[in-house]
Amino acid sequence: MPDLTCLFEPRSVAVIGASDDPGKYGNRVMQSILESGFQGPVFPINPNVTDVLGHTSYPSTRALPHPVDLAFIVIPARAVVDAVRDCVGSGVKGIVIISAGFGEIGEEGLRAEAEIARLCKEAGIPAVGPNCMGVVCFSSHLVGTMTMDRLKGEPGDTAFISQSGTYGLSTLNQGLSTGVGFSKFVSSGNEAVTKFSDYLEYLGDDENTKVIIGYIESLKDGERFIPVAKKVSKKKPIVVMKFGRTDAGTQAAASHTGALAGSHAIYSAAFRQCGAVEVLRTQDLLNAAIAFHSQPLPRGRRIAVAGISGGFAVAAADYLAELGMELPVLAESLQCRMRDEVKVPPFAIVKNPIDLTAEVRPWYLLQCVEMAIKDPGIDALVMGLWSWPLPPAEESLRTLERVQRESGKPLLLCYYASRRGAELIQSMTSLPVYGTPEEVSQVMAALCQYADYRRQTNTFPD
Repeated sequence: MPDLTCLFEPRSVAVIGASDDPGKYGNRVMQSILESGFQGPVFPINPNVTDVLGHTSYPSTRALPHPVDLAFIVIPARAVVDAVRDCVGSGVKGIVIISAGFGEIGEEGLRAEAEIARLCKEAGIPAVGPNCMGVVCFSSHLVGTMTMDRLKGEPGDTAFISQSGTYGLSTLNQGLSTGVGFSKFVSSGNEAVTKFSDYLEYLGDDENTKVIIGYIESLKDGERFIPVAKKVSKKKPIVVMKFGRTDAGTQAAASHTGALAGSHAIYSAAFRQCGAVEVLRTQDLLNAAIAFHSQPLPRGRRIAVAGISGGFAVAAADYLAELGMELPVLAESLQCRMRDEVKVPPFAIVKNPIDLTAEVRPWYLLQCVEMAIKDPGIDALVMGLWSWPLPPAEESLRTLERVQRESGKPLLLCYYASRRGAELIQSMTSLPVYGTPEEVSQVMAALCQYADYRRQTNTFPD
């Protein structure tokens, strides 16, 4: 596999098809790169004009004063193969082919893809696409995409590989708005040259990436994916969402990227075999990323649930049990401590779930949570936050952060009164905050599944 660094951390870029016309895709890509704060030179390539957006324009990459690290191709499909030849001949190190009209439209497009693959592989050049939305690297301030929305966010440690362009960018934006910190994003498109497994292997070795999430429609290199994912999963979590699970989805995937999605049962078995955590909803993909970023792995599946709502306790207990978690009854000695030392109200239930029902004074719940999560018989805790006052006092949130840190166990929060309230609380704490019992339970299941894999492979982190 060629080094993919040039795709994410180039020192210079060219935009083939750059334009002053805001209605042109080449304009969007050029504007996106310039406005993102990229520090290297940006060369527009357009033989019909002398400058684009205040930058001198060149007729082709062969006419540039020196080779560039990365070229974006945003021109009609019929001209792309010649542009790739120019890139190869002028020493370009990497290519991002945003142009569509290839394998997804039929035989003629597949032949063009094959020629692009031949040219790039012979030259040892990685290439994203075709039929993609581009790449983003937050640490190098490279935002090379067609989106007109500014992708605003501080560099983080979650990388995102998406086989969908627009859907992937929308998910990226959603994650940025809800507190996910991203390191890199790639819309892989039709993967004529560089495949999903190539990005996965590169990101597995990337020091700036601690969590990898992926949107998958089909794997053209399925045999390679398994050994690569096994290797990466022993170092960092991989969370994937596979679309094309039904006949209707399979047909849609084929028309989208030109590749059949294949049997979902086979994919799911492969994911389990190599340690990748599969989720079924977009929100779960982002939710899991937040938890893997901030929480340690649980040493078992024994979960405690705490809150002031009996309904929340029942719902969370049901979902956790259905997902394979255990809710052990707390030791009698611990229950006595909660009643004698904390002096919980007589109507409180402290077996597990811990349900303080009508008692809305946070102090009782905080004390019970600390006792439960530090108990040797509990591996992690899910806590339902009270709805008044909103937001919880900063002192309460700091207490929960301290409790989690001292316990060394995962502590996931759920504020189920409103999605907006959950997002507000998330902005105030480093602990993960989710909006429903279903979501927080799915995330706990993801943590436990990945922890199981690390134990099975003797790579559980110290």
